[in-house]
Amino acid sequence: MKRLTKTLFVFGFAYAITATSSFAQIFTFDENGNITMNGGPDPVPVPSQVAPDPTAGVTGNVLIYTLPFQVTPGDVALLEPGGTASIPSDIVRFYTPSTANFSYIIFYSDVEAGEPNTDLADSGLPVSPNAFPIPEVGPEGNNGAAWNPIPGQPGSAPTGVNIQYNIISDVPEPGTLAFLVSGVGILFGINRFRQKGLSV
Repeated sequence: MKRLTKTLFVFGFAYAITATSSFAQIFTFDENGNITMNGGPDPVPVPSQVAPDPTAGVTGNVLIYTLPFQVTPGDVALLEPGGTASIPSDIVRFYTPSTANFSYIIFYSDVEAGEPNTDLADSGLPVSPNAFPIPEVGPEGNNGAAWNPIPGQPGSAPTGVNIQYNIISDVPEPGTLAFLVSGVGILFGINRFRQKGLSV
């Protein structure tokens, strides 16, 4: 009976994900050039690149993602929990080149003084007085924000397709991530031994 319950749960979960994806386009991206669309690869030839800012928002290179369709241009400002409301930590800019059938996401991140590990998005922030503010969630070093624009807001599709952007602002330090992965591996190993009737 337990096996049947697990099977039904897995099928139900997979169905829920499929149903959600059929009604929305979900993009997840971070400060280091990683992007997915509905859990799979972004279907464009060059999903991300570091190149000169096409909007002249900052001087120098910026992290640019490519979307496979046009979206409404504009900026979204990520505000850290407990931070100064008027000073964002990151700005995500949606930009569509003229006569193009695609759009760019430009990820700008504030450059922190004394930070030894810089991310690809650490280019400094452009001036953006009209950015839509959204709060980040999660502890410092492992936080981000979700942006689900309504028609007319930055990143929305003119066709009316529902789009959600999962923006990963910070990820755990490599040591913390390795520790977490090793812990999960140990738990998985213990579970395997128990399933085989062995004691640990």
